[in-house]
Formats: sequence, structure tokens, C-alpha cells
Amino acid sequence: MKIDLQLLDLVSEVESIVKEASSLPFSSKCSVDRDEVLEIMGNIRTLIPEEINQAVWINKERQKLITEAKKEAAEIVLQANKESERVRRECEVHVKNFTEDSEAAIKEYVESSKPMQQARLEAQDIVDKAEDMSNEIKLGAMEYAQDVLESVEFNLKNLLEEVINNRSELK
Repeated sequence: MKIDLQLLDLVSEVESIVKEASSLPFSSKCSVDRDEVLEIMGNIRTLIPEEINQAVWINKERQKLITEAKKEAAEIVLQANKESERVRRECEVHVKNFTEDSEAAIKEYVESSKPMQQARLEAQDIVDKAEDMSNEIKLGAMEYAQDVLESVEFNLKNLLEEVINNRSELK
């Protein structure tokens, strides 16, 4: 990954500055160019938030997909309800003596109609797919964040180890 490589290069540059720094006489301390090190640390700081921005973007995209899938499912259910209302009205026209029993029969007919069943299946399928996609995106984002944090941790440990070694050499 390009950002990881840039980050590693900057950490290596700081290591190099510390290694090449001249020791102060009669001291375990060394002298480094403060501005140079601060500039590099600023560059490192600008690279790390980019990783976080990418994780936030992934999360927003996941939410967007879920919202779109729910909207599409709601539209399918709305169409199914319209179709059921049309069928109900059609049945009312053909039935002269409309009673509570016949209304229940019509409702049962509409609920068991093929378009209504198909609409329910499609709506459920869309919701299931959206939830699966959401889980995949979430897992991917978490793995990505974990990898970035492990990389940063590894680099910081190496840098700390190098600083400790340099301090002990100066003693």
C-alpha cells in the first residue's frame, strides 16, 4: 500500500536522523535538527488520518447501501400493497353481496396471490443481501483498520527500540 510505504519511509528517515545524530560530550543525549524531525513527524501525522478517513468512508458507503436496499424493499412492498388493493377492488366489483366472510376470503386470496408472495420474497431477498453486504464491508473495514494499526504499532516499536539502543550506546 502506497501510504504504508510512505509511512515506513518517514519512520526510517527519523531513525536515520537519530542514528546519525552527534552525541553531546559527557552526556547520554544526542543532538538532532528539531525542525527536520518535527517536519517528518508532521508528515507521519498527515498519513495516519488518511487511513482513518478511508475507514469512515467505508462505513458511510455501508450505511448508504443499507439505506438504498431498505428503500427498494419498501417500494416493492408498496407496489405489492397497491396490487393487493387493485385485486380487492376487482373482487368487490364481481361480488354483489359483499359480507364480512367474503371480505375475509378476498383478503386471504390477495395475501396468497402470486404477486404478493413474489413481492414478499423479493423484499426479503433484498434486505438479506443488503445485510450480508453490510457485514462484509464492516468486516473488511475492521480488518483494514487492524492491519493499519498493527503496521503503525510495529513501526513505533522498532523506532522505540532504536531510540533505547541509541540511548544505551550513549551511556
